Amino acid sequence: MNILVLGDYENIYSSSPAARMLHQKGWNLEAVTIPVKPEQIPSLAEGKKAIILVRERTHLPASVIDELHDVQLISQTGKGVAHIDMKALETKGIDIKTTPGGSRTSVVELTIGMMIGAVRQFSAHQEAFSRNQWIQHTGTELHGKQLGILGFGSIGRETARIAQALGMNVKVWRPTGGDGSEKELGIEQMTLEDILRTSNVISLHMRLTPEWSGFLNEEKLSLMKQGAVFINTSRGAFVDEHALARLLRSRHLAGAGLDVFQEEPVREHPFHDCDNVILTPHIGYVTYEVLERFADQALHNAANYFEK
Repeated sequence: MNILVLGDYENIYSSSPAARMLHQKGWNLEAVTIPVKPEQIPSLAEGKKAIILVRERTHLPASVIDELHDVQLISQTGKGVAHIDMKALETKGIDIKTTPGGSRTSVVELTIGMMIGAVRQFSAHQEAFSRNQWIQHTGTELHGKQLGILGFGSIGRETARIAQALGMNVKVWRPTGGDGSEKELGIEQMTLEDILRTSNVISLHMRLTPEWSGFLNEEKLSLMKQGAVFINTSRGAFVDEHALARLLRSRHLAGAGLDVFQEEPVREHPFHDCDNVILTPHIGYVTYEVLERFADQALHNAANYFEK
């Protein structure tokens, strides 16, 4: 049995416990540790029964999927599949398995860290230090402030739990209405407009599907209250970045923490002259612990699929 791993930039998979287990069974694992172009994938996948995709680093458009003649399974790390043409997979008869929950802890920790960094103006202080200036910008506390969470999956729930431990008053908006599980944490569900208008911090934790692309446009972002903070560790495609940058430059928003962008890797972005935004290069899931969990879960998905 031959497996292809794409997007293993940290070279985690070949030495993982799951890989050793598969090697003992006689399986062959080929891990590609550099970016590949879509047109390179069909030749790499020749003779491979499964492809492991590490996060959304490698896109699978219909043109590529149509050329996958041996592949029976895509084992995708995480839950995101926006980079895969799912209809083409179905047409081709290729199954897909995901590994939900593996990055939750790391993404939540980054989210909370960005909240603290934004309200205490880490970016402005760092900028001052780069100019050899000692400037003590006045920040605010999270304690007693309202956190509005957009989306309430496992990451949103854990973010809410920790925010409550910090003394924040958490509200939630659920795009599908939800199952009422927020009530278990004593959290009130609000309309989108109300949660944007009343929250001191907005944190985005939705799952990206095509219909939600660009839904946080200038009109909706402008509803946020004066001096609020916006955090996005979900997906950049949800947000009109130019509108967000204008609100940051005008100081309508006090700050933002962004780990995700419309185009990744980022080549151009509108936040160059914003000294009130923390930018990180989609590192929410980039910890050794997460990548090791992904490797274990994705490879076990393949083993379970072919040994059932």
